[in-house]
Amino acid sequence: LDQCTKGEQASFAKASRKRSLMTWHQVWSADRHGLGAEKIARNSIKAPISSHITEDIEYFIALRFCGKAPMVGYRINDVFRIIWLDRDFTLYKH
Repeated sequence: LDQCTKGEQASFAKASRKRSLMTWHQVWSADRHGLGAEKIARNSIKAPISSHITEDIEYFIALRFCGKAPMVGYRINDVFRIIWLDRDFTLYKH
């Protein structure tokens, strides 16, 4: 987040706040390029995956935070853990 511009940081905060008021069902029902989500196959990720992210995490979740730029992470129960901010669209094939 420190590498983001002030505008990206503000967009991140706004997107996070809006989603905090939504259920996961609402997030999955929303447009994937808006407040919705999309699944990203684990083997589609081009960056190294930390060893603390075990193989039982079968896919990652992309949530848009600034325009179409995604934050990518995984969910355990109701907690979304952000691993990457893909500001330059290089993390996976878009």
